Amino acid sequence: MNKEEILQRAQREGNDELEIQVRDKSIRWTYIAMVLAAAVFSFIRGEHGYPIMDLTATVSISVCVGQAYRFMKSKDKSSLFIAAIMLAVSIFATVRFFMGH
Repeated sequence: MNKEEILQRAQREGNDELEIQVRDKSIRWTYIAMVLAAAVFSFIRGEHGYPIMDLTATVSISVCVGQAYRFMKSKDKSSLFIAAIMLAVSIFATVRFFMGH
């Protein structure tokens, strides 16, 4: 397959590399912002004696799902490892939340 055939095929499929890159980077920044915001709110809630397990469970589940998806698409073992850890953390946090902590 030559360069022109590859370009025509990509145009027919509608794969715009810039659009894909922008989407991937926006998801990454959304992910970072979510984790940082949850950390700040957890700290503030913890300082006032409020429970923080709901935020911990929410962020952990989100990270788990993102890493599991990344593993399924790329077969990257580190993503599977992080997903497994986050699954354990999310289960722990959810149980603690329902226990009132």
